[in-house]
Amino acid sequence: MRVKTAGFTNPDKGLITAPQGVWPILMKMPWGLNVKHLYLAFFSVISIALCAFSLVIYDQYQKSQNLNDYMRYEYENIRRTKNILMDIVDMETGVRGYVLTGDKTYLKPYEIASDRLPGEIMALRQATYYESNAFAETNSLLDRVDSLQKLLESQMNYMHAHGRGQVSQNALSIQRAQMDEVETIIEASIAHRLASVKTRRDLVEPRKTNFFYILVIGTILGVGIVLCGTILIIRLESENEDIRALNEGAEARFRSVMNGTNDGVFELNFINETIYMSKEFKAMLGYGEDELDTDMHTFSALVHPDDFDAYMQVRHDYIIKQTPTYNNIFRLKHKDGTWRWMMARGVGAWDKFGQIRTMIGTHTDITEQKNREEELRQLNNDMEAFTYITSHDMRSPLVNLKGFSHELALAVQEVDDLLEPQQKKLGAEAWARLEHILRKDIPEALGFIGNAVDRMDTLTTAILDLSRIGKFVYRDELVDAQAVFDKCLGAQSYEISSKAVEVNVKPLPKLITDPIALEQVFSNLLDNAVKYLKPGEPGRIEMSCQETSRDYIFTLRDNGRGIDAEDSDRVFNIFRRARNTGDVRGLGLGMAFVKATLRKMNGAIWFDSQLGVGTAFHVSLPKRMPVTASNDQTIKGEDAA
Repeated sequence: MRVKTAGFTNPDKGLITAPQGVWPILMKMPWGLNVKHLYLAFFSVISIALCAFSLVIYDQYQKSQNLNDYMRYEYENIRRTKNILMDIVDMETGVRGYVLTGDKTYLKPYEIASDRLPGEIMALRQATYYESNAFAETNSLLDRVDSLQKLLESQMNYMHAHGRGQVSQNALSIQRAQMDEVETIIEASIAHRLASVKTRRDLVEPRKTNFFYILVIGTILGVGIVLCGTILIIRLESENEDIRALNEGAEARFRSVMNGTNDGVFELNFINETIYMSKEFKAMLGYGEDELDTDMHTFSALVHPDDFDAYMQVRHDYIIKQTPTYNNIFRLKHKDGTWRWMMARGVGAWDKFGQIRTMIGTHTDITEQKNREEELRQLNNDMEAFTYITSHDMRSPLVNLKGFSHELALAVQEVDDLLEPQQKKLGAEAWARLEHILRKDIPEALGFIGNAVDRMDTLTTAILDLSRIGKFVYRDELVDAQAVFDKCLGAQSYEISSKAVEVNVKPLPKLITDPIALEQVFSNLLDNAVKYLKPGEPGRIEMSCQETSRDYIFTLRDNGRGIDAEDSDRVFNIFRRARNTGDVRGLGLGMAFVKATLRKMNGAIWFDSQLGVGTAFHVSLPKRMPVTASNDQTIKGEDAA
């Protein structure tokens, strides 16, 4: 901006010069006279005056605001106290009606009030926590409320146990007396708060007149400041245009990136219960930029009914900081009536009181991925069903084969018994030949058949067990990993003691997982470690656990044979074994079973090994939060998207 005067404006330095008057004197000052400096000096002088008036205005405003806050606080506490009183009256009336009539319909208001009362009590206790006198008074009141509530519960339980008419009139009188006492205390508390509000209001009322005059003076001064500020703003507008251009460029790049990733941006505002949805977000659902309302409830209506509870639970857990990240998967209704799978990720902002204010994030359309997962899941189910049916059907001929083999062995023995008295008639050479066939060749062949049948039976049983992994219902609970591993050691105690194996178990944690599945994993790992120790050398096995921010990593280490690098791909494959394990009986199913089980547990397994030195198997299991009662804190807008 250039300011025209009687002189001229220097376009390079923005200095105002004049051939006569005060300007030459100002120009001779050490700092010269820059337009911006002049604006700032003038603005500073007026700002000081404005600050002085602002302090006065603020003082008056603060006093009024304090009164308003105090009145709101008192009236809110009065409302909560009255709610508690109404709940108690409903409970007492319901119990009294039930006791006198035996009609259980009287218990409905009692149950509603009983469910609502703890929340009201908690709200009143929290509201008066920092007010020492009121907090003590509240605690005294709540103690009496608690005593009355227990009396009502005991009378109702007595009624349930002994029937109508068994509660004495004296008990009802005690109930009524306690109810009157609580009502008296609550009414006295309300009267005390109303009197306090009136006293405070009477003190502040005369100051409102002075506040009006101060506002008038402040307004006049503010107009002057605005005029000066306008001049300065015009001067700096050119600089703002450059900054705006940079911001627009950054925003354009951001939108290009978002368009390239096909993600939609959203922002939840929990204060006014609104949601911002970007153009890309709306386009995912087939809507134009102006078609969807910004109200949270509009978005909630788009969530699939089957996904709504889980969607709200995931978001609630993030809002109360029970989970560190927000990652939610659910279905949204497209404009054409179809359902689209979405993955929402976001970051929230909380105030100093721990209440969430906003959450901003992205929505990614994962419908195709979900469809592929469903196809894969169906194929996997078909494969499991086929495996189950095949292995199950194979067992019937195996049973027949084993049974008839036994019958054949008995028949051979019977033939042998019948022919033995006739050996002289048969001749020595013929009898020797028959004896070799009946007592060696046929029993040996039947033994081979029996071993093959047993191995096939073991194999089909293992396949059945492997196919059942997908059908097993995992039930997470708090599990002591130390106790589970000790149980596995007990089951392997004979093999461990017979081979003189030294077992060192370091402290293991408690975690949330399925106890049966964890025992199966530990048992298979321990069994392999014992079986594949080096013959003739003292065996050592060590079990330990390392805790990270997300996982527990269990490590079972041994000094056994080790695994050749060329066999590393065989370890977790079904029916595949390392080449240095031929002398140990096995089918190659144990580690495949462990890997499949851990996959269902959202875990993982890997190993590191050195041939002839030993092997360490590592199992990771995710940390899970225990299931707790729902949080009493009410989040504004939580029932929306």
